[in-house]
Amino acid sequence: MKQIEWRAFPYGDRVYRYTGSALETHWPVLHGSDREVFPDARRVADQLERCGPALSHDADPNSLAELLQSAWRDYHAGDFCAAMTTGRAIGPIGAVVAGRAAIAYAMHLESDPERVLTLLCEAATACEQLSQIEPGWANVWYTHALALARYSHQISVVKALGRGLGGKVRQSLMIAVALEPEHAAAHAALGAYHIEVVDKVGSVVGRLTHGASRTLGLRHFERAIVLDPESPSIRIAYANALALNRRSRRNAAIERNIAAAANCQPKDAIAHLDAELARSLQEGVEA
Repeated sequence: MKQIEWRAFPYGDRVYRYTGSALETHWPVLHGSDREVFPDARRVADQLERCGPALSHDADPNSLAELLQSAWRDYHAGDFCAAMTTGRAIGPIGAVVAGRAAIAYAMHLESDPERVLTLLCEAATACEQLSQIEPGWANVWYTHALALARYSHQISVVKALGRGLGGKVRQSLMIAVALEPEHAAAHAALGAYHIEVVDKVGSVVGRLTHGASRTLGLRHFERAIVLDPESPSIRIAYANALALNRRSRRNAAIERNIAAAANCQPKDAIAHLDAELARSLQEGVEA
């Protein structure tokens, strides 16, 4: 990707900086939605033992753990450029954190449509490659699906379905949920897939061609809310999905979920950006 000038997280670069042991202490809250395992040396050593040198050019689990923790620390603080740079530098093992940083930056801070597509495409490609090396890592599949889903929104869902991207999104999300049944973010993304596909192509074509069902979509969202009721991104996605229901606008439910996202207490930069988005949506609903 050509050199770009990265925009900074606009709400202070030290607000969500989990220094030292604070990252591990807060990890269960920061990763309540995706159930990512804290990347300590023991976790990394286990991955290296199973996957070998294809996972990283660095065979030292201690140094890799430090670099992964640094990348995640930057990600949660909103320093997406640093997170992505560090993640990419250590090889395929860094594709998840690098991909998540690229997706967050593309969706919240990047204004150039071409750069957005490039960031999302590169994140999806890196995670697809990692899935061949470490197929048992749920967030490899989730990040792959998330990048492709966001890419699909940029080029239009209908066009993406025509290119076969919808099937790839669905398959990766189903694998993520199979590997980690309590992955709230993957459940929400599956819910969005089902409802958006039905909205674009109808219930019959959606079911027969793309395996999509509005009922299944709502069930996935309901599961996601139970698993992580405090997630602003899940609440926003649920509100957006409900708004696509032409037979029943369910305005109260839409407003309730947007309000929940707007009133959340953010624990990191991503949640802060999502909460700000919810507040802007709330203003639009009230207007």
